[in-house]
Amino acid sequence: MKLNKTLLVSLLTAGTLAASISTTQAEGGATANASSPAPAAAGASTSGTKIYFTSLDQNNPLKVSGTLYMPEKRAAPCPAIVMVHGTSGINSVGAFYRDSILKEGIAIFEVDFKTGIYTGPRDRPSPDTLVALGFAALKELKKLPSIDPNRIGIMGFSMGGHLTVNAAFEKNRKLWMGDDKGFATHVAFYPVCKSFLSQSDCRTTGAPMIIFYGTKDAYGEGTNVPLFKHMMMKKYNFDVTTVEYAGACHDFNRNEPPLSYYDPAAIGGKGYMEWDADAANDSLTKVVDFLRKTLLTKQ
Repeated sequence: MKLNKTLLVSLLTAGTLAASISTTQAEGGATANASSPAPAAAGASTSGTKIYFTSLDQNNPLKVSGTLYMPEKRAAPCPAIVMVHGTSGINSVGAFYRDSILKEGIAIFEVDFKTGIYTGPRDRPSPDTLVALGFAALKELKKLPSIDPNRIGIMGFSMGGHLTVNAAFEKNRKLWMGDDKGFATHVAFYPVCKSFLSQSDCRTTGAPMIIFYGTKDAYGEGTNVPLFKHMMMKKYNFDVTTVEYAGACHDFNRNEPPLSYYDPAAIGGKGYMEWDADAANDSLTKVVDFLRKTLLTKQ
């Protein structure tokens, strides 16, 4: 029996969106309201700027927001990534990578697709809904003169990782971007690859992709990521870079106590996450190296 696509998106633990300063009204309907300044990240020139925007799906025009962090030392315009959380929203996982990415001169637009949209794994948006939101974030960044529109990548965790892979498929880029370029690079963490194995069209835009996962992942990534990598090479001649961590669980980069929970997308509905310092630290090094190679060289 096929699972509903909504159930194929994974869980990340709860967190809160940092408060941020206001930004001026952007073209195309994006607005921002004044709020408290967020603490500046170590590699950021200022505290983040909160930007409000709307999904590209006119049939489901969800209103969401994101916080833009600009690097202290950067070229003008600079590359950027859209950073997408898992089911429970923004938390310490994204923050684990933030400073190192900013220090490379890469801006981060950390989006909040949870607040006011859903509460947890039982009512989270479908993958198609998330794809429309992801490309809406890309279009917002492309409007900014401080960001290089040809060097915008996407990086996501769990549910956000699923979106990161989905955004690499040409059919989705064409649907929401038309003739405009999609994301320049894709960094996915434990993205719940099972649903991709049965999709009829996974042709990509050609942008590079890397997937990080553990062999003990409660969503079956230890089996499904290698199968996805094999399928992409065999059917589409596309090489997905994968990094496997033996014995690592889902959310291996969440530096908090182990957690068991219910998620219908997990095997038997039994989700489990556990910090793995070796895997997390190694992935930090590899993420920075991958972004250097795929974003810091002008396209």
